[in-house]
Amino acid sequence: MQKLKLGFYPYTYVRTVVMRSILFKGEDYQKMIKMNFSEIAELLQESHYRKEINELAMQYSGSDLIDIALNRNLAASFKKLMQISSPELRVLVREYAKRSDIEDIKTIIRGKFTNAAEKDILRSITGAGTLDYGFLVSLMQSSSIEEVLKNNRIVDFSFFKDALNELGAKNSIAYIENVFDRQYYTQLIQFSAALPKQGELFRDFLFKEAEMLNLLTLLRLRKAKFPKDMIKNFLIPMRGSPKGSRILSLLNLEEIDQILRALENTEYKNIVVKGMENFQKSNSLIALETGIYKHLLGQSALFMHQHPLSIDVILGYMFAKEIEVRNLRIIVKGKQLGLGEQFIEEQLVF
Repeated sequence: MQKLKLGFYPYTYVRTVVMRSILFKGEDYQKMIKMNFSEIAELLQESHYRKEINELAMQYSGSDLIDIALNRNLAASFKKLMQISSPELRVLVREYAKRSDIEDIKTIIRGKFTNAAEKDILRSITGAGTLDYGFLVSLMQSSSIEEVLKNNRIVDFSFFKDALNELGAKNSIAYIENVFDRQYYTQLIQFSAALPKQGELFRDFLFKEAEMLNLLTLLRLRKAKFPKDMIKNFLIPMRGSPKGSRILSLLNLEEIDQILRALENTEYKNIVVKGMENFQKSNSLIALETGIYKHLLGQSALFMHQHPLSIDVILGYMFAKEIEVRNLRIIVKGKQLGLGEQFIEEQLVF
């Protein structure tokens, strides 16, 4: 693959640092956790979500208004990033942003699978990736999941043959979703190999993210009693990474506590210890998942501090923005359901 030529773009980097600076901090989330829904909505209306909330207030209200405003703001943030980027940087931003396309397509497929109302599917689509929102609406109107896959524009339809067979045989879309994830990360890791030396941090981050997602997949499928060979098919290939074999070496361990103990002497020790304690108490992997995303957010913060005038600041911002939207959704949903403050806080990443 031909190396991507990148120059020095101080204007874009400084603008991105400013965009990152207005994201909510840990203390902001702490305040929101103690608020009721109306107070949270008011706070968001006074924040960088003001424009979207005001524009949508005539059509929506309550949690629907917040949900859609979050999606629109995420999309606007990524589109702004593309606008202020040079053509070379825009290629990089678009490749990363395809993860939003993947999530939108998976949302449509889940909606089709569960026979959800179109308005509910639309409410959950972000349009923050490379696919036009109008195209996503047309994709949602497809007559079947197979038609969605044929027209998705991100992953070639030929990769879904076995997954469609599994859909018919086991009535499960897990295999289809896995194809999207595997292909996205495979293509992004291949793309990162074309980055010049200044992209090494980004490449390392991708490998770390892929490794941690593989770990979560391994634990979830082991919990569900999937056999080793089937689990291996769900893992993201990590060719070119020295860490790629570490997860594969854990496939021979059949119990979750054995897998977690095997990771105690790695850089994930603190995450694993807390995750194991929570799993033994509640048989849940939520604490481990939250710990992993916190670790990745910390890695993205390093992009900002260690290389403030490089491409890493852009990718660090995009990851942090996605995490912010995720946190806000958790808080709003938690308040709606009347969940306790401690439970909501444990799900947040900051």
